[in-house]
Amino acid sequence: MKSVDFKRKDSVIRVVNEDFKKPKRNWDRIIYVVFLSLVAFFIGYYAISKIFFIQADGQVLFENVSIRLTDDCRILAYQREEGDTVKVGDSLFTYTLDKDNLWGNLSLNGTVNATSYDNEWDWIEKEKYALMKKVALNKIDITESTALITSYKSEIQRLQNEIVLDVLPKNRLDYVQNEILRLNTTIAKLSSENNQLYGLLKQLNSMIKEPRVKSTKTASIGGGGTGDADENGIRVFYSPIDGTVTRIYTRQFEVALKSEQIMAIHKNTPMYVKGFFEQADLNYFHEGDLVNIEFPDGTDSKGIIKRFYYSTYPLPDEFQKRYEPTTRTIAADIYPVNDNEYEHWRAFFKMGVSVTKFKY
Repeated sequence: MKSVDFKRKDSVIRVVNEDFKKPKRNWDRIIYVVFLSLVAFFIGYYAISKIFFIQADGQVLFENVSIRLTDDCRILAYQREEGDTVKVGDSLFTYTLDKDNLWGNLSLNGTVNATSYDNEWDWIEKEKYALMKKVALNKIDITESTALITSYKSEIQRLQNEIVLDVLPKNRLDYVQNEILRLNTTIAKLSSENNQLYGLLKQLNSMIKEPRVKSTKTASIGGGGTGDADENGIRVFYSPIDGTVTRIYTRQFEVALKSEQIMAIHKNTPMYVKGFFEQADLNYFHEGDLVNIEFPDGTDSKGIIKRFYYSTYPLPDEFQKRYEPTTRTIAADIYPVNDNEYEHWRAFFKMGVSVTKFKY
């Protein structure tokens, strides 16, 4: 019987114990995954915001009144400064109309010395003043031109010597001589114009047939004038509303034309946001809808759409894209949900805000 007992040989396989290094991080793959995630996030955010929300630009505004006059006037003094609160009937400023002829001497102690004349000859005095001013300006030009001619003539001999020595070209001398000729022509023209103006002044003086009767009046403008315009020409403008003086456009003693704004008064309430919605979103917002308002500092507030404007409204310049046609939008007034929000909104007057609303 064959023996099955045999000796097994030792294994010739040896295991080498080595510390294998961990594979390095694949930074290219990580950057690619992060970039792809960001792209997917922004695409998803943009799609959700466009599908489920409408967005609009807006401005925080007060209801305001622009103060203008129906005649040209000169502002004498202001009784209110920018930022002051006023009530109905409070005096805002004192002024005088052009037809009142109160353009007299302004003294340093806050008074106006007004010389009042018969209105029949007022236009003559104005014409005479304009003519005399023109004569004075012409005399200044004549004096300056004469001084230049004297300076040029003093250089002619030097220029001639330098041209002989070939230091300067001859056209330099020609230029100086032409300038002297031009200045002499200008002086002759201005002198002739002054002679004509003197003749007009003489003609205006001859038109006054009777001695002018004048009376000098002094009116205080330092602490708020209440003078009667029929007596001294000073008038007072009173506030038509309760509010705050937010802007003064014309300084004291300056002339304000009837087309120019003198002052702006804003009502303390109500304050609102004027939103500018795209025409394509017309079906997604209505009066009474609740909207979210995001302010420039990142804070949010809630508002209610109270009214729409009947016609489309051009988008303000600060929201309009440059080099593109003017965009016409649907304008709406948005008011705070509660009165406590007025103080929050007040700090962002005239600033741009973002208005968003859920479509469904």
